[in-house]
Amino acid sequence: MSGCSGRISGGSRGPNGAGTQTGGVGTTGTGAPGATGTTTTGTVSSLPPGTTMTTTPACASAPLAHAGTVIRRLTIWEYVNSVSDVLGAAAGTGLGDLLPPDIRANGFSNDSGGQLVSLDHTTGYQAAADAVGASLAKSPTWLAPFATCTTTAASCRDAIVSGLGLRLFRRPVTAAEATAFGALFDSSVASGMTTATAAATVVVRAMLQAPQFLYRLESQAPPAPGAVARPLDGYEMASRLSYFLWSSAPDPTLLAAAKAGSLATADGVKAQITRMLAGPHAREMIQRYFREWLSLDDLDDANRGPDFTPALAADMKQETLDDVADQLWDGAQPLTTMFTTKTTKATPALAKYYGLGAPDAAGRYATDALPGREGLLTHASVLTVNGDADASIVLRGLYVFRKVLCQDVPAPPPGATSVMLAPDTASERQKSDARLMHEPCQSCHGQFDPLAYAFEPFDNMGRLQAKDANGNAVRSDGWVTHPDGTKVSYTGVSDYMAALAADPRVGDCFASKAAEFAWGRAMDAGDACMLEDVRARMSAAKSQTFADLVTAVATSPYFGYTATQ
Repeated sequence: MSGCSGRISGGSRGPNGAGTQTGGVGTTGTGAPGATGTTTTGTVSSLPPGTTMTTTPACASAPLAHAGTVIRRLTIWEYVNSVSDVLGAAAGTGLGDLLPPDIRANGFSNDSGGQLVSLDHTTGYQAAADAVGASLAKSPTWLAPFATCTTTAASCRDAIVSGLGLRLFRRPVTAAEATAFGALFDSSVASGMTTATAAATVVVRAMLQAPQFLYRLESQAPPAPGAVARPLDGYEMASRLSYFLWSSAPDPTLLAAAKAGSLATADGVKAQITRMLAGPHAREMIQRYFREWLSLDDLDDANRGPDFTPALAADMKQETLDDVADQLWDGAQPLTTMFTTKTTKATPALAKYYGLGAPDAAGRYATDALPGREGLLTHASVLTVNGDADASIVLRGLYVFRKVLCQDVPAPPPGATSVMLAPDTASERQKSDARLMHEPCQSCHGQFDPLAYAFEPFDNMGRLQAKDANGNAVRSDGWVTHPDGTKVSYTGVSDYMAALAADPRVGDCFASKAAEFAWGRAMDAGDACMLEDVRARMSAAKSQTFADLVTAVATSPYFGYTATQ
């Protein structure tokens, strides 16, 4: 089912279901006329004036949901978090090792494009469900949060199935689900399980292997003839918020808000976002985001010779994760300070590797005494993962071009990689200068090679070097070329980082990457209006923090709609 698109039957959920919702976040349901004088349900024109922050004329009647909705399954991280948060931390212990590894697509493991399903997933989910059941069997009180009764009577059975289903399926169970899982409960009792706790464990094992748990399902039944999108119901909105901000299932407070209907209002959504961003899972979320956005897990497979040990790779990764959590989350620094900060939260071993002095009382190391060591892009983790054994300017430039500026270039023409324009012993900068003097190389390399010039003083493991492996002197001057052809020159890392922080493409890229992380897919032309709205919300935020960025995504009215098909 993962990654598929199309219609999912079941627009209404029955007497025990989540119900329907006639208005989206901050909407009236019927809306007001747009610029064309007509109103189509599920478009910007159906919203009250001022609900969106899009100003492009084409967005005046844009659909509020991307066509071709995909079904996403839980990633390993989301699966473990969901089980741990719903059934207790002990229940989630070791589950990640039982499931097949996630495949990153477009940079993120929650992207539907990489969510292939194999027999290994089936056996893995069964093994994980059995492990959860074994863990719960050791805790006689595990059922208490889901039901107040402990008998095997029909009324207690129904309460248990409803309580478990609400948390694991992230919505009330339907009548059909209540019947099916209730029958499983009864058959467990009939087979010799004399306690409600034991029979409920069998129900949990089944629910953990059900599509309703493993996949994030949203009904695709249209709310009205001709509608192009419909507002999410409260429980669907709760799941979107929870898996975006927490990578976990909605907690009881969020589910209560869904039941009360408060997630149908902009104020209700904002109140929950504020609450959720204060929780520990939000801090974990920013670390996961940067870990995947910067491809830090590629360090696990990097090969830079005998000096590059697993322990060093782990310290490199930990520095970046600790630093973003410390500065961009705990310290609520503007996002662009990730380029210009001159402190870091390195481990003691990595501080020695860098040649840093003693840390301050908060465990931060000052890096301003080290030439060029400024910002996350000069962390050893990034400098190692973005190149190769030769500290390639091409690979490092493409890394910044794609991840920081959200730009790309076509593949090189056939035979281009075999053309030698400079000797093998030349420096990376000399090789790049040769490429920029010839076509067709210059047209592409001229866009991204100079984005890596500032990093030539760092070797393939992020260590400072005055000369490269061939004894060539290294340089750090270059320029950043804007789409209009304007060039912003820099003399070293400090100038370069300031130029990146001021480049409007960086802010646009932040919005696009956050949206990709939230929606679990790559952005395309159909997302232009949504991204315009997110960028405008981020621009209006005073502090420009990462929390502001995720809030801009989650408070956009586009976040509260799903396509109809």
